[in-house]
Amino acid sequence: MRRFCPSISDLHAFEVAARQGSFTRAAQELCVTQGAVSKQIKNLESFLGVTLFSRTRAGLMLTQAGHAYLNDVRAALNKIESASLAIMSHRGHGGTLNITCMPTLGAKWLIPRLPELRKQFPELQLVFLPYRMGYDFESPEVDAAIRFGTGSWPGSHAEYITGREVVPVCAPGLFDTPVITAADLLTKPLLHHTSAQHHWPEWFRDAGYETPRSVDGPRYDQYSLLSQAAIAGLGVALIPRCVIEEELGEGKLVIPLNLPITAQDGYYLCYPEHKRNLPALQVFRKWLLQTASGDSSKDTTAI
Repeated sequence: MRRFCPSISDLHAFEVAARQGSFTRAAQELCVTQGAVSKQIKNLESFLGVTLFSRTRAGLMLTQAGHAYLNDVRAALNKIESASLAIMSHRGHGGTLNITCMPTLGAKWLIPRLPELRKQFPELQLVFLPYRMGYDFESPEVDAAIRFGTGSWPGSHAEYITGREVVPVCAPGLFDTPVITAADLLTKPLLHHTSAQHHWPEWFRDAGYETPRSVDGPRYDQYSLLSQAAIAGLGVALIPRCVIEEELGEGKLVIPLNLPITAQDGYYLCYPEHKRNLPALQVFRKWLLQTASGDSSKDTTAI
């Protein structure tokens, strides 16, 4: 028996037109003519017996029925795409995983560990998309994202990877005399990350020395910039240990007072529900969590 279902191409045209708000822009995305898109929408409306778009002076607008239908169609297309990618990845080629990643963690922590991933799973290919794309999983190109925060993002699963251990660091020789107490750090500027301005107040609180001066100092929007500012001798920074391993090992940065804190935020692997069963994602997820867990064990042993 034939299923009561319109064509996938008509549904795809509807989703793109709704997202673009224009038949012309939808045609450009789909690489077809504007007339072809218009015809596909008319076919779909005729099949359903309802009007999906209203044409106004302001442009193309979804009707109430169109809004309701779009939510279900978009979810269904995402599931079809996920199923298709899954079956494609079983052809003996592990598949391709499109991910986004915070730049500093990617460059300083993830990339140095990828040779081991390639050794274990040579068939898995990672494609790094612009990390800003990771904030919207409605984009079909993004399979997963590594983000920084507390792990709570609506519409996605989030699993902690690394980054909660935060340590104070500075350039060697920044202090003329040894740092004995938390108060000694206040003789130099405190350097902050714009997305983690609570770290210094938390650090001073854990050190038993709460002070309003803990919120003073310059701000930087990436940990790579923050670490370079510390290396340049501009002050003392609080940075996740995982992204400054190389700098600490080479002596470019030192820990003036060994009092790390466990922050509430860190780096998380995030992915949408409809892609959680992608074989390529599951391979990468398992390897990533095992790698991070191994790093944590080494750190504990070292302490």
